[in-house]
Amino acid sequence: MHNTGKVLFFELQTILMKKSVRVTTLILAVVMFIGTSIPSIMTLFNDEPSEPGDTIVDLGNAGIVLSTDSYAQDELKFYVGDKVEFFTDEASLREAVMEGDRSIGFVITSDTTFTSILKNKDLYSFSSQILKGLLVSIQTDRNLILAGIDPIKVKEASNVQVTINEVVLGKDANNSFLISYILMLAVYMLVILYGSFVSTSVAREKDSRTMEILITSTKPDALIIGKVFANGIAGLIQFSFLLAVALIGFFLNQANYPAEVTQMLFGSLSWDAAFVFFVFTSLGYLLYLFLYASLGSLVSKVEDVGSSVSIITMLFMVAYMIATIGMNMPDSLMIKIASYVPFTAILSMPIRYFMTAVPVFELLISLGLMALTTWLLAVLSIRIYRLGSLSYGNRMSFVKAVKAIVSKQ
Repeated sequence: MHNTGKVLFFELQTILMKKSVRVTTLILAVVMFIGTSIPSIMTLFNDEPSEPGDTIVDLGNAGIVLSTDSYAQDELKFYVGDKVEFFTDEASLREAVMEGDRSIGFVITSDTTFTSILKNKDLYSFSSQILKGLLVSIQTDRNLILAGIDPIKVKEASNVQVTINEVVLGKDANNSFLISYILMLAVYMLVILYGSFVSTSVAREKDSRTMEILITSTKPDALIIGKVFANGIAGLIQFSFLLAVALIGFFLNQANYPAEVTQMLFGSLSWDAAFVFFVFTSLGYLLYLFLYASLGSLVSKVEDVGSSVSIITMLFMVAYMIATIGMNMPDSLMIKIASYVPFTAILSMPIRYFMTAVPVFELLISLGLMALTTWLLAVLSIRIYRLGSLSYGNRMSFVKAVKAIVSKQ
């Protein structure tokens, strides 16, 4: 084991000096900085703000054709403002929408009927609902006037304001949703990326027969431990660097961020939450890296790595999906159980801790189970690595490798 440090530093230097790693990190850093600068970039393209009171409803860059005498153009213009253009016929409106001059078109055919014209409809197109609400409001006022009732008096009577004072004794999940999702996605990419790195590295050494030379001068235990920790540290270095770039970008552009977004990013962030995230991520990260390394040693060709590690990749994808669902239901039984299972706790427990109150004893139990499982899997992975390092021929399955190790005991 005295060569573990040498292997670790050699592997770490090799990983960090790879051109692909440096270029990828640089590209991700640029993307991170641009992404955190989006609010400032958007201010450069925003139209001049409208004067207060110049419009009642916002239909955006819409066009309207009045195919009825129910509404006068001046009457609707009072509500929608000067941004909306009125057309004389439907054909010209369709042409304007098709060419992109108007984002949406409306052909109003009666008091309560209109046709929407869109070139493409996205998930967040609400202009039709806004116009519908406007026509309902106008027609309601007309009906009240016909009944001899003053619409203004009705609106005044309906304008009842209720004040809500909310006291959250635990944690507010709304303030933790965004930061939880960002960190969860980062951990997912970290495990998948560096798990692939370590398994491919082991398989490549075996494929090129380099492993035979290494084992003559270094014990297999030192090789796998050095490789796993080198990849783990490299991943954390890259993650920390990108996080630092993101934070710099955020603080440089903080003035242009909506208060709600800032609250969702840092409203629930505390030293204890950061500590829980770091500990569970580090242990779970090591757990998966040892598994990836051991499975990489069971193949004789680099091209077989993908099929060999697919079961672990699928397992981690399940953990990711459970954590994603748990973000919407942090107190559900599913996420509670997942936070105790070491393979899923890497994501589930930090999500729970960020979004809801978690008793200390639950944290300790989950942490103990993860630490114990990581240690057991590390021992198992070292033995699988010993078994597979000099085993050539057909790929050995994980189950067969475990059976072979047990039979030797």
